[in-house]
Amino acid sequence: MVRLLAVTILVGWMLQGGHCVNADKLRIAGTDVLSTKGSTRGTAYGSANKIVTIGSKTHVAWLDTKSATMIQTYDAATEEWLPPVHVGSGLDNHGGPALCADSKGYLHIVFGPHHGPLQYSRSERPNDASSWVKMPEFGDHATYPSLVCAADDTLYCAYRGKTAPFKLLFQRKPAGGEWSEPTVIVDAAVPDGYTQFGNCLSLAGDGTIHLAFHVYDTHPAAGKAAGHLQSPDGGETWVLADGAPVELPFTPDKPGWICKAPDLDLRVWTVDCDSDGNPYVCIAHSKPGRPEAEVWTYREGAWKRIGTAGALDGYQKGLRSSGATLCFDAQDNLYVLVSATDERGWSHPHNEIILLFSPDRGETFEVLPISQPNADVPNWLPSVERRTGHNVVALPHVLYTHGNKGEGCTPDDVTEIHCVRLQLAA
Repeated sequence: MVRLLAVTILVGWMLQGGHCVNADKLRIAGTDVLSTKGSTRGTAYGSANKIVTIGSKTHVAWLDTKSATMIQTYDAATEEWLPPVHVGSGLDNHGGPALCADSKGYLHIVFGPHHGPLQYSRSERPNDASSWVKMPEFGDHATYPSLVCAADDTLYCAYRGKTAPFKLLFQRKPAGGEWSEPTVIVDAAVPDGYTQFGNCLSLAGDGTIHLAFHVYDTHPAAGKAAGHLQSPDGGETWVLADGAPVELPFTPDKPGWICKAPDLDLRVWTVDCDSDGNPYVCIAHSKPGRPEAEVWTYREGAWKRIGTAGALDGYQKGLRSSGATLCFDAQDNLYVLVSATDERGWSHPHNEIILLFSPDRGETFEVLPISQPNADVPNWLPSVERRTGHNVVALPHVLYTHGNKGEGCTPDDVTEIHCVRLQLAA
């Protein structure tokens, strides 16, 4: 049975003049279980786009246990799912795919490693995920790829790479060409230990590359800084949101970060741009204070914060958001997909997926529960369809994992992969 519940909440950084939206403007059209043998990180990680719609076909990628990259196509013209396809397998549950399309409709997917070379495949035919051509591997000890395709069909890929302490790297591949050598974009600038960068790429309408990221290190162990850089020239040079040039690698001791403090513990999940080219960055804070997913946007010469706690409180008091991802559709509606729970813990069994829908770029939110509540099994690892250069997002599809996290990177546990289709109320 399709649930039509939605709650209207007024929240944001520009409440003056704000208006309420229709409480049932957005609805769930259907939920499909794509797999019952999903990986324990089946729809991770939210920084990598996994859904591409071209015409009537929507291609959805995920990870089956333990590291099998799968893709399945929904044809809206026939309202049917085509058979799932195994593209290739990686090392463990950190090998999730990143998907995009080029101007001719060919699909491009990178996946597989956990500190290794990225596997890269291209669909054999345009807008057809049934067969794939294996392309040369690339990357320097790569993990967590993000992938987009420029107007001239140049591919851009960002990922965590090199040996510990790891760096945030960037490579590009012109159409018909080879991958460039890796460029170090961000360095935690710590002497040793584990480092992690939640990186996400997006393209503005004018072709500007936007890269959002956090820096996690073990001195002490926490994500203490969230940042954003952009490139107007295909990754040749990088600047801050105000246009100030940046000398690479960008490090936490330099000015221009969105937010940073020694007592923070945060993760950056996604970045996308509105039709005016303004970046919106999704940041999940776990401390200090109540865990909350925040949206930060660069407007009028400064980064401005849009909180989500008020919207969630209007739906259910005391919910904490442990992870989130966002996108804009072709009509400039903003979608913030959160993993919310009444307990702490990024994989707590009480986790549920909730969608915050805003027709006014974050001034107001409509709250739509996505997952069916289950007290014993978490619904988590949200992923939402995003523009990656050539695909159009009319109404985004939503992915999430229903299942427990297991222990370590190669557990025997399996999960369900759920895909949700949305519709606007008549």
